[in-house]
Amino acid sequence: MTIEEIRYDFREHPEKFHSYFAKIMRLIIISKLNCLEKNLTSLKYFNEVISRIEGCDIHKIKYGKPMIFTKFFGYEFNYHTVRVKIKITEKYTIDISLESIIPDFVKTFDKLSTDTNEINWNITKYSINGIKLDDQKRNSQDESNLQLMEKEAKLTFYLLDSFIQTLYLLMTQSSVNTNSLSDRNIEIKDISISRKILNIEMLVDEKTVILDFLPKSKNGVVVSIDNDEKIGETIRTVMLQNNYN
Repeated sequence: MTIEEIRYDFREHPEKFHSYFAKIMRLIIISKLNCLEKNLTSLKYFNEVISRIEGCDIHKIKYGKPMIFTKFFGYEFNYHTVRVKIKITEKYTIDISLESIIPDFVKTFDKLSTDTNEINWNITKYSINGIKLDDQKRNSQDESNLQLMEKEAKLTFYLLDSFIQTLYLLMTQSSVNTNSLSDRNIEIKDISISRKILNIEMLVDEKTVILDFLPKSKNGVVVSIDNDEKIGETIRTVMLQNNYN
């Protein structure tokens, strides 16, 4: 196991702090996306989402059952590739903890998060390798359903950007605020697509919070599991208050 602790201090360049936070959060989210191959709706929706992330493709791994994960600019992710914890300790200072059973992947992840390239998503759909579906299965979904799926995929990215912005607001709040996530360890543990629902499992100081993003729903966010501090509900409320979704 390789573990690396990194501190990035943006006090001399505060204008870059928010963009770095947003970039590493997008990278974490991409690295954790997955779905079960056997569920046709989940698989189609996963393909639809991944096809809107620049440089992203998919690959298959068997964890007892076939699972689909992301491949980002040639780097294949799975459950065990990398574990990332982030903590904002001061106004423009962020601590990153990287853990991986693959030593080179710690350096790779750090490089991807700090290079000058932007991580672009919700872009115009492009071709990916995907998982091939036979003609009968492809033809079973009419054009209107395909258009609906495309619309919901776009809304999913709005919800993800909303989620990132909400975390930024809460993690940069003064610690005197009862809702503040300043100086707290935040980890995105898993992001699975189940049919057309995005399930985000996160840890706040090792305590589990699970949010479901439902692009078809009016509010778009449901708290499935919360901790004693109701951090999941706080995240949901801030997202709705700021109309990010």
